[in-house]
Amino acid sequence: MDDGDYTARMTELIELMRLIGNDTQQCEVKECGRRISSTITDTLSAFSNGNGGYIILGLSEKRGFTPVEGFNARSMQEALSQACEKMTPVVRPVIVTCPFEGTNLVFAVVDEMLPRDKPCFLTAAGPYAGSYIRTGDGDRRMTAYEVDRLMEEQRQPDYDLGIVPGATIEDLNPALVYGLLERERERHPRVFEGRGDVDMLRDLRVLIGEDEARARHPDAHGGAKDADTADGGNADSGNAGGRTDGGDDAAPVLRPTLAGLMALGRYPQKFYPRLAVTLAVFPGTSREEVFVEGAQLVTAETITGPIPVMIDNTVESLTDWTAGAPHTEPDYPCDVLREVVANALMHRDYSPDAQGTPVQVCVFTDRIEVTNPGGLFGAVTSRTLARPANASTRNPFLFALLQSTPYPDGGAVTDSDGTGYRSIEAALRREGREPARIDNAIDRFTIVIPRRRTGPDDAGERNFAQRIMTFLERHARAGVRDLMTELGMSPIEVATGLRALKNKGLVESETVQVQPQRYYHLTDAALHDAVPRPPAERSGMSHGPSVS
Repeated sequence: MDDGDYTARMTELIELMRLIGNDTQQCEVKECGRRISSTITDTLSAFSNGNGGYIILGLSEKRGFTPVEGFNARSMQEALSQACEKMTPVVRPVIVTCPFEGTNLVFAVVDEMLPRDKPCFLTAAGPYAGSYIRTGDGDRRMTAYEVDRLMEEQRQPDYDLGIVPGATIEDLNPALVYGLLERERERHPRVFEGRGDVDMLRDLRVLIGEDEARARHPDAHGGAKDADTADGGNADSGNAGGRTDGGDDAAPVLRPTLAGLMALGRYPQKFYPRLAVTLAVFPGTSREEVFVEGAQLVTAETITGPIPVMIDNTVESLTDWTAGAPHTEPDYPCDVLREVVANALMHRDYSPDAQGTPVQVCVFTDRIEVTNPGGLFGAVTSRTLARPANASTRNPFLFALLQSTPYPDGGAVTDSDGTGYRSIEAALRREGREPARIDNAIDRFTIVIPRRRTGPDDAGERNFAQRIMTFLERHARAGVRDLMTELGMSPIEVATGLRALKNKGLVESETVQVQPQRYYHLTDAALHDAVPRPPAERSGMSHGPSVS
């Protein structure tokens, strides 16, 4: 851009801020009447660690984004350049002087730093006290967890290769192990020709020796060798010790890696209870309706097991909760749900800081949100996710295992090579659906799958409410499962209709003590407005109270 382009861009940003009355996510204003702002380094750090941004010096937010009287653009431009030198790595923005309303302002364009250069921090404060990120219209000091995740971008994390203290070969699922080994022998016959099962499991990093694990992670605590390996058995026979030579005390003690346990374990949550999937079905379109307004979740469950089982069970549960009447188009394509859940479990952060955080699946009446701890990794960014030049993965050993790990009913967990998001996009596009939305941050990644748009023969929320209203006119009360069974509606459709009726004061709930289930019935107002009709006419809402 030339100077005229910078001036035009700065003017455009100022007009926007005057309109909304405050700074924006991408633009920070500083008065700097006499000296450079003491928080300018916070902003330099925040924009460098985030998505970049703009800084305008010499403008007063308190006075409606008007120029500061007596502002010295030349000296402030030099002061800003000096502040950039105080950063690690040094920030190199474009800094120009731009005319505005009869005076000059300083306009700086700060680019996002490459992943390998983050975090950017005030040198004197250090990375943990001097790193910031942009939040809303302000700069927030980054948490230690966020700083650690950025530092991981400078090297390949190997948390998935960490030993699982106390785990043994008996904690692996024999059927999954067999399927993995058979597929690897088919895919790489020359590589694994003549190799025994245990040797292959070591090569594939399903098992690792305690000594090697300690060497890779000196600060980590290995398993209790004496307690677990006193009998010195043979690993091929599946004993608890995991030795490979029939009892030689010099032989290595083998234990599952985190990747091996998550891909092939019988029950990984025995060691990591929160490395699971939590599923919550909400009665509306926001969390506030439950957490603020006092409504109840439609259901909530925790899904456990190895990754293939968790994917299968999560998709099955989502299909059950969102399925409508038989022979109707599903609200969410099954292959899209499977890919989204698989990606979340495959690419999530498995560092010790995140091992207490499950993958979260939230079902709303208009969308499904899947969130995993840890943002995008390496060369993959929000802008390149759909067309990455180079695929990157946070958990390379787990990723490699899942390419050959079978589902219980057949097929491998993933056959993609870093193209999962593209397959999601393609599947939604083929069916003429809205594209998925993503929300990427340092500490989490969320993908949002919109619900299928209702067709002209389905009036959506009003249609669901009318059908429920008609049913309740004939019955004193009904539970959610009654409505699902009798009306052929999905739980989400029932929740949508009940929510519309409750908001209009037409139904209310009651709890039956003998059966801890919530039932719904028409309110006195709804019964008063309803006109009695013969049973033959009770097929619609034309004579009842309106819910439109």
